[in-house]
Amino acid sequence: MRVMRATHEDVRRAASGFVRGETRDDAACSAPPARDALLLCQHAPVITIGRRKVLGASHVRSSVEELRRAGIALRETDRGGDATYHGPGQLVAYPVVSLRGAGLGARAYVEGLERFASEALRGLGIDARGGYKGREGVWVGDAKIAAVGVKISSGVSSHGVAFNVNPDLRHFEHIIPCGLEGYEVTSVTNELGRTVDMVEVETRIVDAFARTFGYRHVTTSIEDAN
Repeated sequence: MRVMRATHEDVRRAASGFVRGETRDDAACSAPPARDALLLCQHAPVITIGRRKVLGASHVRSSVEELRRAGIALRETDRGGDATYHGPGQLVAYPVVSLRGAGLGARAYVEGLERFASEALRGLGIDARGGYKGREGVWVGDAKIAAVGVKISSGVSSHGVAFNVNPDLRHFEHIIPCGLEGYEVTSVTNELGRTVDMVEVETRIVDAFARTFGYRHVTTSIEDAN
C-alpha cells in the first residue's frame, strides 16, 4: 500500500485509477494482488452533500450567501451520505482500495473503516467508538469525532474518513452533520485538552489502517501524490 499526502486534485485522479499500491495479507484471495493507496488530505473550508442531494441540502442550515461570507464553499459530491463539513485542521483519509481483491463487501468495508478510525483515535488516548446502528462514523459518547462516507465503483473504493483533529468547530454549526439532529461534534484537541501534531495523527491513521485491512508493506511518499 502506498501512502501520500494529497491535494483535492490528487484525490480525484486517484479515485479514477491514477494511483496503485502494494500487496495485502490475503493469501486465500484468487484475484491478482490489489495495488492500493491511502491518501491524506486537508481541504479548504467546504460543505459537501452526498448522493442524497435533496435530503442533504435540507441539512445545510445556512444560505449560500451566509456560507460565502464565512469563507465556506458548498459542493455536491458522488459519495454516499449526507451533509458534511471539511476544512483546515481536519485530516481526511481517502483509501483507494480494490474491494474485489480484498474480498470485502460494502458493509464489511464501512465497518472496517469505523474500526480502523476508532483504533487510530484510541492510540491517541481517546475512547472513540464506531458501529452504532443508525449513526455511522466514530463517536466519543454522543459527539462525533470522525465522519465516514464512501463510494464504490467497479469494485474500487473512494472517499473515506474525516478525522476532526483541530478544526474550527464553529463551522459545523452551518449544517446538521450527516443529518443527525441533536448530536454534537468534537475534535482530538477538544477531547485531549491540548494540540496534537498532525504528523502523529497521520502515523496513527496509517498504522491502524494497515493493521485493520491486513497490509504487510507500506510505502510512504510524504511530499505529495505527484
